[in-house]
Amino acid sequence: MLDMGSIVSQPSNKKKERGVIPTPTLIEAFVALAPSLDAVRVFPAAFQIKNKQKGNGHTVRCIQRHRNIPGNDGEDKDGKIVSALEIGNVDSVDKVYRIMSEHMQLGEIKISAYDCIRCYFEGIQSLEEGEPSQAIALYDQALSAAQILSELPKGSILMSRARAYLKRAANHRKTLRILVKDLADTVPSATTMKILYQTASTHPATSPSIFNRLSGDSKVQQTKFRQIRYRLDMLEFALLHAVQDSLQATQLLPQNAQAWLLAGETLAELRKLKESNQYYQRALEIDPSMDGTLKRVMEKNRVSQEFIDAARASGFSGDTLRLALDVGA
Repeated sequence: MLDMGSIVSQPSNKKKERGVIPTPTLIEAFVALAPSLDAVRVFPAAFQIKNKQKGNGHTVRCIQRHRNIPGNDGEDKDGKIVSALEIGNVDSVDKVYRIMSEHMQLGEIKISAYDCIRCYFEGIQSLEEGEPSQAIALYDQALSAAQILSELPKGSILMSRARAYLKRAANHRKTLRILVKDLADTVPSATTMKILYQTASTHPATSPSIFNRLSGDSKVQQTKFRQIRYRLDMLEFALLHAVQDSLQATQLLPQNAQAWLLAGETLAELRKLKESNQYYQRALEIDPSMDGTLKRVMEKNRVSQEFIDAARASGFSGDTLRLALDVGA
């Protein structure tokens, strides 16, 4: 019996190069496109490449070995290499597809699996290029295909879509700050209002023009306030989606520390700080190496929660507090 395996190169440093598909994602592509779960085994490795090809893609080494069948008393060839080849600059699902169908000759690749992984890869690239809306649309397509086949990486796709929603929320927050500053610039200061009042009192003939000016400014301010409210709602909508995706990812990937970490981040963005710390704590239990960073983040959450509780006790309404926190974040 023959056993096909693939070794995928991974960078020796931890810095992620722009435009390069992460090693775990490429491995997921091989597993998802395989005709069956035992058709191919994939491993990450750091190895020297003598003649590096152009491009930043991964190098993939495909090795075919003999695997003895239990009960077979024939010649012991277990582990003996039958064939091997190396493919460079593997940076797309199309190249993974060709490796598996042409070089590995693993048989028919399921179209739904191919469509899912293609959209997944393109979504990652769109997010890197600063296009979260396009990335979300691609992840939506990938998840639709993932509903058909259980072996597809639905949990990882949900995590990626959650990050895309976080990026969209960050864009909304940036616009929101500009709108709030613009509104603040149109509101006359207390000193200005005092001068206008004194002017109208001293020179009654100027009262109509002053009133008309303030009335016009008020209409402009109402328009700007509606824009702020709309943008605030869009920010909240994006964060809710990010939380929903990240929480679902923890259910699909219960032993993945990064999934619990992402859930903690999305909940913190939504100002659910107590819940955020619970997910951070679970991430720490899975991966204690996060202790140094997460302990500081959890303490910051605790202090921020105390501030929010004090503000609410002082009479700040939910909407006012939400706007202040989103603009000041």
